[in-house]
Amino acid sequence: MSKQKPRIASAKQCLNCGSDLSAEFCPKCGQKNKDYSLTFKDLFSDFLEELLDVDSRVLRSLRLLFTRPGFLTSEYVKGRRVSYVPPVRLYLVASVLFFLALSLKTLLPNVQNNEFFKELSVTGDIDNALENALESRNKSLTADDPITERSGLVPVTPDSSDSGMTVSIGDGQFDVNQGDFLSNFSDNFAKMMFLLLPVAALQLKALYWRRKKLYIEHLVFSLHVHAFIFSILILTVILDFKLTMWLVIVASLVYLFIAMKNYYGQSISKTASKMILLLSSYGLTILIVMTLTLVVTAASLVLGNSG
Repeated sequence: MSKQKPRIASAKQCLNCGSDLSAEFCPKCGQKNKDYSLTFKDLFSDFLEELLDVDSRVLRSLRLLFTRPGFLTSEYVKGRRVSYVPPVRLYLVASVLFFLALSLKTLLPNVQNNEFFKELSVTGDIDNALENALESRNKSLTADDPITERSGLVPVTPDSSDSGMTVSIGDGQFDVNQGDFLSNFSDNFAKMMFLLLPVAALQLKALYWRRKKLYIEHLVFSLHVHAFIFSILILTVILDFKLTMWLVIVASLVYLFIAMKNYYGQSISKTASKMILLLSSYGLTILIVMTLTLVVTAASLVLGNSG
């Protein structure tokens, strides 16, 4: 069986789309003008090239997002986009990771208070630890949890002392399964935060109306800032300390100031004053949205349970 000869790239036409070539890369499809041999070596070489290129884009984007506030927005607006992860993808990854971590923390039991780990540390036997933990959990549910049979919200009397979390809707009171409520609230608030991005961009447009920037530019800036904030908010889930929250708040404020200063190019005093206005207007918007999300979450659980 004869060995297949490698296919040599044409010096004048692209092998992929047939366009005329005048440089190393095709101006129409972007394929490199090189020898494409049909061998396993070239197959894995192309695979590794694509893999390392994606990883380098991600690492480069994350590094610049954290170390140079406002830079990615400037690069995107200038049309330099191939070397970086798109702003929407950055935001989605950061926000999904944060809300996923928040949901897991809500759903998973605390390790220190987990019966399985307690039994395992005492006996050292996994089977016995799991059996004892399940037995202890079943006893706790049947004795102390009046809402186990119907997760969600069920009506209770106002003076009930057994409810873990009580929500008042109209004249009625409903006992809330805390895990269900927080999980649903986390999902709903994540969706609402995505819808708030255009609002933040609109507020930036109003603050910098003299800069003659397009609305979409403010939206890209908003995506990058939110991506950074959600990224560091994950620390508050992993490190459950008050100090962590305060450090995250301070870091977010410093980052926002530097990003606004770098991207919009105004003086320190103007940037500080506009940042205060932005925080006031956007903070009020988030407060309203959070309240509405709480109401919608509670109402949806009540309606779902009654149905």
